[in-house]
Amino acid sequence: MKKLMLVCLVGVLAVAPAVVCGAERAPLGDGNLAVKVDYLEFTDNDFDNTDLDSGAYVGLEGFFELTHNLYLGGEVGYVKTEDSVNDIFGVDVDLDLTYVPVELNAKYAIELAPQFVFDLGGGICYNYAKLEASVGGSSEDDDEWLFGGQFFVDLDYTLNSVFFGINAKYQMTEEWDGTAFDNWRIGGQVGIMF
Repeated sequence: MKKLMLVCLVGVLAVAPAVVCGAERAPLGDGNLAVKVDYLEFTDNDFDNTDLDSGAYVGLEGFFELTHNLYLGGEVGYVKTEDSVNDIFGVDVDLDLTYVPVELNAKYAIELAPQFVFDLGGGICYNYAKLEASVGGSSEDDDEWLFGGQFFVDLDYTLNSVFFGINAKYQMTEEWDGTAFDNWRIGGQVGIMF
């Protein structure tokens, strides 16, 4: 886990070049807030034979500018997936997986063309995972908090104080009972700049 955290920290520092002099305005404002809707897929093989492997992700992110083009912020999101499987005795078992990533990120944003902003970044995360199994009228659940890190890219179109665009992210986590909750996401966002 320490190696993962070190890799994430090095990634953040790699995308945080020195301050660019002479710039007139910040590409994504002095700060910004965005709502994200993504498709999320878990990459661990343990998810392959279930419908728990993918779902709709909804997130909220906020960033403020540290220095020109370099932003620091966070994101919190939510995804819930469900599946029904037969156990070895032929009994239907309903499975629910809830996953809530809480991230601290840094990103570097540049204006590619008027009104088009590209950013890339990375950070660390602390993720809540809960698995619930229901058989008949009874259910049991187990949950865990998992450390991890992520890298991402965004492309946004800005219009006055509003922006919208597309995003892609890959997140790595520590394992929980032999299963990693590594995942990739792709989707869109809409937000405001201030």
